[in-house]
Amino acid sequence: MTAFFDALMSYPVIVFSAPFCLFFALMLIDLLFDLSDGSLGDIDGVDIESGWSAKLLLPPIVSQVPLPVALTVSTFVATVLTYYLQCYLFGLLLGVAFYAVTIPALFVIYYLSLHISAFALKPLAPVFNAKNAFAKIHYEGMMAVVRSSQVSSNYGEVVISQGANEIQLDAYIESGDDIPYGDEVVIISKHHDLEKYLVAKI
Repeated sequence: MTAFFDALMSYPVIVFSAPFCLFFALMLIDLLFDLSDGSLGDIDGVDIESGWSAKLLLPPIVSQVPLPVALTVSTFVATVLTYYLQCYLFGLLLGVAFYAVTIPALFVIYYLSLHISAFALKPLAPVFNAKNAFAKIHYEGMMAVVRSSQVSSNYGEVVISQGANEIQLDAYIESGDDIPYGDEVVIISKHHDLEKYLVAKI
């Protein structure tokens, strides 16, 4: 086990093992402390449709998963490849030949790791595709029941029952008497600025 960790901490394996540990730690912190809103989870992948990335023919999956995920997986694959190459090939070289071979090889290894990672992450691509986001439900025309003490022009809550599920919405009325608790209403429209629904008593 000691020899294994020594290999991870030695050149050239450490070139990829150190970034992998960093990215993996960031992923764990993101998972434990739910930092996805506005930090790691919102970082997109590399845009392969423009600039140098398109010219390098990077795999499309790189642009379809969050950048932290792509970096973590690709550096892990690169670490594994470099470790075995160090054990069975690079370790046989000495002096100038060692660096003359390993330095250009690192670029090739990482390029290959991107394609291997793309193959491994391909089943997850639809999960990160914004086009596959859950469809928005339009509540207009649905029946609901007043959940708050009343629904007035300023405040109110109604509940839509769909089988065993209940959906609670903020509601209001335009004019007239307040609608008391327990009465049935129909949802007319949504006020997008206030994020409330206009309702009317049945």
